[in-house]
Amino acid sequence: MPEARTHGRTDARTHGAVWAAAALALAASGCTTLDNAIAKVPWFTNMAKQAAVRPFEAQPRLPPAGSVPTVGHEDSLDISTDLKHVVNPVPRTAASLERGQILFNTYCIVCHGPAGHSDGTVVPKFVPPPDITQDATKARSDGYIYAMIKQGRGIMPRYGDKIRGVDRWNVVNYVRKLQGLQ
Repeated sequence: MPEARTHGRTDARTHGAVWAAAALALAASGCTTLDNAIAKVPWFTNMAKQAAVRPFEAQPRLPPAGSVPTVGHEDSLDISTDLKHVVNPVPRTAASLERGQILFNTYCIVCHGPAGHSDGTVVPKFVPPPDITQDATKARSDGYIYAMIKQGRGIMPRYGDKIRGVDRWNVVNYVRKLQGLQ
């Protein structure tokens, strides 16, 4: 009699295991997928049906307004040419001068010094830069100073990758203030 009970339990376990294996085999065989099951529920999405640009079917969409490009380059300015045609688009306002002073104190003061007299903290260790308050530098155009900040020349490294776009013009405005050309 005890053998019958054990035999009955074994049959029930075997029967349950067979059903589980069959269900697993059906699911694995591709009768239904989780994505298809979820797609039947209206508030879920499986991303299979979405707007997409197929190759050679349509032109790519334009980037959203105000987006920032991640590729491309700025035009190169040749310092050896006359840059008087490059006009400073940023007016010398208090905000521009304040921003220019912050950037000057961050990047330029170590060589050019706080007043632009080439008395920065690193000058004793290197070749001194020109005094940016001298008449020769005052005679340079805003475009020349902008290009010098962007590309550098001689012992001055380029700062175009550190001081970008409008901020370069703010530094130009601050340099003009140091030169007394307000």
